[in-house]
Amino acid sequence: MISEVHQKTNTSKKFSLNFTDLKIESTTVENYIGFIPGSSPDPFPEIIAELLAKAEEKIKPTGGYVVFDDFHTDRASRSVTVNDVEFFTNNIVTRHLEKCTSAALFACTAGNEVIRWAATYNQQGNSIHAYIIDSIGSIAVESAMDIIQQQLKTEMQGKGMGITNRYSPGYCNWDTREQEKLFGLLPAGFCGISLNESMLMKPIKSISGIIGIGKESAYKKYTCYYCKDTHCLYRNKR
Repeated sequence: MISEVHQKTNTSKKFSLNFTDLKIESTTVENYIGFIPGSSPDPFPEIIAELLAKAEEKIKPTGGYVVFDDFHTDRASRSVTVNDVEFFTNNIVTRHLEKCTSAALFACTAGNEVIRWAATYNQQGNSIHAYIIDSIGSIAVESAMDIIQQQLKTEMQGKGMGITNRYSPGYCNWDTREQEKLFGLLPAGFCGISLNESMLMKPIKSISGIIGIGKESAYKKYTCYYCKDTHCLYRNKR
């Protein structure tokens, strides 16, 4: 079940999801960890099935977005500006956002429990279990954000607008240090996520970024051949 929490402003929304909402299948996990779906060797199928069954009580994603109308892009400087805060998003992201008239900044997390769960298996010497749990956590946060992004898309379609793909610091040569600017525009402690001194998110299984909005905005197939990130979930899917 998806539980939606409205903030004081109608431009900010948060969602709480159950693991079952994500509809993650064994084949998705197999693909993520590098096997041909449905063809992983023993003992992987049994372990994956066991951990997916337990994940419902361990992984409860939370995420949301804040929509900003003060938004513009500058292709010459390879940047976008949200509420007078400039983000140096580099060529690819800037180009895909340049027809947008507003933007949603988002954050989503699979929560702290998934890391503690994996650590328990590591302490027991069950590294395969820990690795699969870590993979499930990564898949879960992206899948949760897929659902939240669809909520944003539906909301914007009702206003005659479309949305773009989502883009995160660290992807497409966008410096991860700009997480600090992004979280400076979100409400304090948004979705229970914070930044450490290295600008990495806590809980670890969290994502953040930007989605463009506008009458000419449209979702496009991910152009992975432009990107050098070899650990992206979307590259693995393709």
